[in-house]
Amino acid sequence: MSSLSHRFWVTTVLSVLVSPFATSPMGQATEHGAALAADHAWTEAIAKGDRIATEKLSDPEFTWTDRSGNTKTKAALASLGSLDSNSDTEVSLVNLGRVVLLRGVHRSASQNVSVRFNRVWVERPQGWRLLVYQETTKADKTPEKRSGFGSPSDGSAVVCENPCKSVPYKPEGAAEQEVVAMWQTVERTVLTNDVEAWVPNFTDDFVFVTPDGGPPLNKADRVAMITDLKRTNTTLIPAEVVSMKVWVFGDAAVMRSEHKPHHGKTLHITRVLTKQSGHWQIAFGQQTAIE
Repeated sequence: MSSLSHRFWVTTVLSVLVSPFATSPMGQATEHGAALAADHAWTEAIAKGDRIATEKLSDPEFTWTDRSGNTKTKAALASLGSLDSNSDTEVSLVNLGRVVLLRGVHRSASQNVSVRFNRVWVERPQGWRLLVYQETTKADKTPEKRSGFGSPSDGSAVVCENPCKSVPYKPEGAAEQEVVAMWQTVERTVLTNDVEAWVPNFTDDFVFVTPDGGPPLNKADRVAMITDLKRTNTTLIPAEVVSMKVWVFGDAAVMRSEHKPHHGKTLHITRVLTKQSGHWQIAFGQQTAIE
């Protein structure tokens, strides 16, 4: 391991200890040290083309979504290509007990492009397994108009059946149903630009990686955007859900879905959620446009 990688490793482990979520019963330093060790082993295995080691550490429902929105499953691990984790920068960690999120930026030397990535690790009975790997192209400069939130209705009446009232996914159990219902509530608040109702559904340190490649947005950024939509009397049509899957791990959850906006490209989306004081909140979201 290079000295730079070692400094990142130590910094990351220390960040677990001060994480606001480290009080979770499963959130002991040893457990997350195991998750980080698994992440290091997985990226090393990918770099070396070690399919056996990569498969062992990948969840049965693992998916890899590249910067063009192409998604592959565990069955296609042999064709995933290489990954140089030593080029990771702007790395941060979200510790949610049985779900650990690593996100940051790395540069693909072969394609001469920088991407924003997330790797979502989940604790299974067999140990930590990688459930999601996703990339979104990092823009060279901040886009003048941010995207990924919905299509303007241009004054037309909006009938929001999918996703406001129904989605093409049947939750397995009460916990999954709670997650889906909370997310549908969020979609309705966006439809009505009800910022007061939107706020409680997101953690204070919420981060949103948008498909336009600009800097990730935080909670205050989104509040300002919704407030401005209300001020200008602009209604955004929520993107319809094409597919969805939810996993719940105690007080943490992962949602993977694809959405078709009224205008524009279909989006592949990963969300990570946490349950605080009996209420589900979204802690992270990342969108990649499917080219």
